[in-house]
Amino acid sequence: MTEMPVQSPWFVVILAGAVLGIFVGLTGTGGAFIIPALVYGFGMTQIRAQGTALFIAASPVWIVPMIPYARAKHVDWRIGILIAVGLALGSYFGAQWAQTLPVATVRKGFALVLLGLALKMFFQR
Repeated sequence: MTEMPVQSPWFVVILAGAVLGIFVGLTGTGGAFIIPALVYGFGMTQIRAQGTALFIAASPVWIVPMIPYARAKHVDWRIGILIAVGLALGSYFGAQWAQTLPVATVRKGFALVLLGLALKMFFQR
């Protein structure tokens, strides 16, 4: 299936990024908002949206919303660095695996992870 992404003016894309940024700053997560926005708002496939979200995450943009958390001493630097090392190793292999799976399988897996986390958080005291 050939992908035909939505061609949006630059200011619309920046506005979408700003709105997504509010949610990122409020929740501390990006992929849960960015990937659906790329799929449904910009017409990307699940795999392309994940790759684009990873490109965004690779940029230093995530430092900006981290600043208020760091100032309030709500960052555990040691755990963050150690998890980042493990994340770098594991995510490479996960990304390789995603390239071999059908897009529908990846999309449904993503949805199930989000649903499971949402239910756990919703019913947690």
